[in-house]
This record gives sequence, C-alpha cells and structure tokens, in this order.
Amino acid sequence: MALNDKQHEYLAKAISFDEDIITQLQDREFEAGWLELTLQEFFENGNIDDFIRCLTYVVKARGRGEISRLATASDIDRGNLSEILNGKVTPRIDTALKLIRGLGYECNIKLQSA
Repeated sequence: MALNDKQHEYLAKAISFDEDIITQLQDREFEAGWLELTLQEFFENGNIDDFIRCLTYVVKARGRGEISRLATASDIDRGNLSEILNGKVTPRIDTALKLIRGLGYECNIKLQSA
C-alpha cells in the first residue's frame, strides 16, 4: 500500500501514523467513513488485507476488551478473531460482513453494470 501525502507528512514530522489514526478513530463518524472507504476498496480490488488492517485499527481504537466484545457480537470464536486481526487467517467475505455488523454497522451492497 502506497503512502498518501498526509501519511508522508506525518512521517516527516516523526508522528506515529498508528497513534494518529487511533486518535482519529475515537470519532465514530470518522470510523464509519474509514470502514466504508476500506470496504469499498476491498470490493473494487479484492485485497482483504487492507480491510483487515482497517478493522485492526478500529478494534485498537475502541480499547481494551473490544476483541472479546466483537467476537461475541459477531458470533466468531475469539481465537479465530485474533488470528484474523493478526493476519494469520484470511476471513471469508461473510466473516468480514459479520465483523462489520459486530462493530455496529450495516452493509448495503449496490451492484452496477461494468
């Protein structure tokens, strides 16, 4: 994944992108926008790794206990969820959509002619 101009600016100022994005994700509107954008990119390019990285940031931003809460809300085994978030397991699309719902969002997919 290529760094965008804003990310280069953060690196140039020696500010950790991880810390900054986790701070921004405290705002639920920002969180929803980020998840929507990343999910849209996943549907366009099929790269689930970026989507999972996004989910990982959201879980970190929500704080301690979120993995257990999300696993319960998504009806996914906690160990399996940890493996997904650590990049050890690639989730199927239905699992990714369960995670979106578990975070409190609905996903509507719109098909368009190519």
